Amino acid sequence: MPTTMRGLLADRPYRWYAFVLVLTGMSGSAGMPLMSLFLIQELGASLEEAAMTTVAGLLGVAVNLVIGRRSDRWRSRIPVMCASAAVMATGWALVGFTDVFWLALLVYAALLSAPYGVLNAQIFAGLADVMAARDEPRPSTVNSTLRGGYSFGFMIGPVLSTALASVAGIRAAFAVAAVAYAGVAILALFLDSTRPAATTAGPRSRGGGNLPLTLFAVGTCLVIVGDMLRGVYLPVYVVEELHHSTFVFGVLIAAVAGAEVVVFPLVGMAADRFGIRRIIAVALAVGVCGYAVLATSTQLWQVVVFHVFQVFLFAATIALGLSYAQRLVPGRPGTASAAFFSAQTAAKPVSGLLGAVAVAGLGLPGLFWLPAVLCALCLAAFTAASLRARSRPVPQPG
Repeated sequence: MPTTMRGLLADRPYRWYAFVLVLTGMSGSAGMPLMSLFLIQELGASLEEAAMTTVAGLLGVAVNLVIGRRSDRWRSRIPVMCASAAVMATGWALVGFTDVFWLALLVYAALLSAPYGVLNAQIFAGLADVMAARDEPRPSTVNSTLRGGYSFGFMIGPVLSTALASVAGIRAAFAVAAVAYAGVAILALFLDSTRPAATTAGPRSRGGGNLPLTLFAVGTCLVIVGDMLRGVYLPVYVVEELHHSTFVFGVLIAAVAGAEVVVFPLVGMAADRFGIRRIIAVALAVGVCGYAVLATSTQLWQVVVFHVFQVFLFAATIALGLSYAQRLVPGRPGTASAAFFSAQTAAKPVSGLLGAVAVAGLGLPGLFWLPAVLCALCLAAFTAASLRARSRPVPQPG
């Protein structure tokens, strides 16, 4: 089975998933970063009101979990993928025409936030179905490589939308996201519609069988909370405390984003060779060290060192975490993918709350001890769970 990028693109089912993931990443990043700016500049919302978009995202968690569990009993995931993308295309088109804050928030919650996690989860669940049907020997490599395609698209979206916003305004920039999601709805029709594997868990055992997945999702949420704290407060630290320009910080972030695209397939290959548990544990340990470096930093080079560690942590968490979640509940990739992406969505309000409470007391860069502690807790829990399961290997999907 093909596992390199060239091999994946030469294989029809994987090639179409790669196209869809690149376009999905571009679609999401084209509109989401501009939403808060639109609410404040165009609709006159306050900072507190703009922050309500984060809370509205919790609707997406509930919807995603319900659909994810049900989707494992459907004959095909293609209809829900197409419907989710079409709804989001409609949502971004409507947002550009709204003039009232509460109406924009309603559109965001119902037509953008709710289907966002569903679309991502179902794409990766569909990919898991294809790999299971074909008995893919290196699923972590395939998952992580194609997830790198999503990150590549995520880099392109803001460039296109902000360029259009600078010329025609923020409202017009939402058209990029609308058109891109319409393209996703069309491309999804070409995906392999392999029927989801039948679940092996009985109705009575299903709840207990979900406990490892639930605990892993909580851990994933905590790691992502740390990454979101970094995303919010690191620009402030570099510009205000270390006295570097926003251009310097932008170059650093662009370099990190490019490195992630390269590192994603590498961590997948490492996981298939050395074991997925081992790579995730190493990544968490690296994350603890990286945040410790950042929390004690006084120079820009230390921030660079942190990002070297962070790229590995992020790639292992996002790419391998999804593969590991799917292995925890064999035959139910929809349930696993929904739990994984819902954990990412839930991390947004949690990070906002923790940051608001902790930054006053810890300051910068002291705040970054918080994600270091979170990674350490996750490492301890993950190691304990892995040791307990050593005599009981993680079941393979399919």
